[in-house]
Amino acid sequence: MFYYSHLADVGIEELTLAWNRCWQGYSYEIRYSTAQMQAWLEKCRIDLSHSTALRDSQRILGFALLALEDRMGWIAGTCIDPEFRGRRLFRPLLEDQLARAESLELKGIQLEVLSHNYAAKSYEGIGFQKKRDLYVYRYQDGIPLACANAGRGCSLRQANLSDYFQARHEAGFHPPWQRQEGYLRRYTALRAWLNAEGTAGILMPQESHVVLDAWTMAWEQAERLISSVLSLSQGEFVLTNQPKDWLTAYLSRQGVNPSDIQYEMIYPMHPIQSANIE
Repeated sequence: MFYYSHLADVGIEELTLAWNRCWQGYSYEIRYSTAQMQAWLEKCRIDLSHSTALRDSQRILGFALLALEDRMGWIAGTCIDPEFRGRRLFRPLLEDQLARAESLELKGIQLEVLSHNYAAKSYEGIGFQKKRDLYVYRYQDGIPLACANAGRGCSLRQANLSDYFQARHEAGFHPPWQRQEGYLRRYTALRAWLNAEGTAGILMPQESHVVLDAWTMAWEQAERLISSVLSLSQGEFVLTNQPKDWLTAYLSRQGVNPSDIQYEMIYPMHPIQSANIE
């Protein structure tokens, strides 16, 4: 007997076990310790009281986690226990999640799903609409790039976070959920760089070579920005959720294709009346 409930009363240990079990067999298996799980929930601002669990009498068989920020929702993870896949439980789980979100007066709910994931059709089937493609790059040293000479990098200066995000906003860059300012600021000890014109920037964690954010709004800056990324990341980088821009156009021209493509999707909900916004 299956039933649905919220996740507010679930302990972190039980939720971590359910997460690790249910993600098995997906394209990217994500495993967390309880401490990592707790940190991830806080960084994403998951609202467990409005997130959905699919259960039987013994355990969680699947879940949909809903994050909230600025009157928008984001599906941070939806999956089914491997033993219970193929039983047409995924769509009802999503429908229950949307029903729980109705009371929150959200403008919409967003998510990202890999283009080859069968779940993309399920999302479309219940009303999610494709907004744009996002790209995942995993660049390893040894793949030829014309800009691999770090000396050709653009002149970047370290900037404080407020200046960085202000420049990105003024440049007209429209980030997906996991690269929005509020989400990125919840990383600790960030380092930011901007060029003099404020048309290109890079954001990385302190003491790490991970690239959290790289953007440019001018074609003439793309080659030099990638060269700077290579220099700062010591020749390799992972760049996720990258919208189509001059940076992606440059990489494509160089023969560097994304390792994965994600669909950014949105489920439109009732528009918020101005009187309801604090």
